Amino acid sequence: MIEVKNLCFSYENKEILKDISLTIKEGDFLAVIGHNGSGKTTLSKHLNGLLIPSKGDVAVDGMNTKKGDFSIRKNVGMVFQNPEDQLVYSAVEEDVAFGLENFGVPQSEMKVRVQRILKVLGIFHLAHSNVNELSYGQKQLVALAGVLVLEPKYLVLDEPTTNLDPKNKKNILSTVKKLHKKGLTIILITNVLEDIRLATNVAVLSQGKLLWQGEGNHVPEKILRRANLYG
Repeated sequence: MIEVKNLCFSYENKEILKDISLTIKEGDFLAVIGHNGSGKTTLSKHLNGLLIPSKGDVAVDGMNTKKGDFSIRKNVGMVFQNPEDQLVYSAVEEDVAFGLENFGVPQSEMKVRVQRILKVLGIFHLAHSNVNELSYGQKQLVALAGVLVLEPKYLVLDEPTTNLDPKNKKNILSTVKKLHKKGLTIILITNVLEDIRLATNVAVLSQGKLLWQGEGNHVPEKILRRANLYG
């Protein structure tokens, strides 16, 4: 379980997040939706300790992110909006193995896990390809593979469909849906109303505040209007 309690965050004297509280249970598919600048990405970076609250707390399975426990980042995998921000090596197979190397996983196990996750995501044929020669959608899948190979309990995706064509967007969302069905807890950050249809829970952010949250994937029209997400 990820618990966010009275989270406030300021940067350069500007208040970005304002008293946000929410709970993400194991097995949830939470969509966090809001317009650009609403604080979505800042919130997402608090979920695995990349950012630390100015006030309030974030706890992952009872571990407070303020304590800097590195295992939190292993348990809460994060895929950034721009896949190139987390691609390290030029060869796909080596890049996906990067996190496992950092955790000291034996080479024999590493190879098995990398090949398995590439097959799960349907990109095994790209194992020896140069990352720089891949399409944007393929890079997004490689970045996702590099996170999933660590076998996290929670997966945070920051606007994963941004800059994707309709085909690749459908592929990414379909992949995320399958991962959720297999038991992975998903936190999807988006500004696209259409993307929340897969969610079991929705949280709406506006101007750094949690405007609304509820079960299911239907958000009241009046809330969408207040968040500048309608129409």
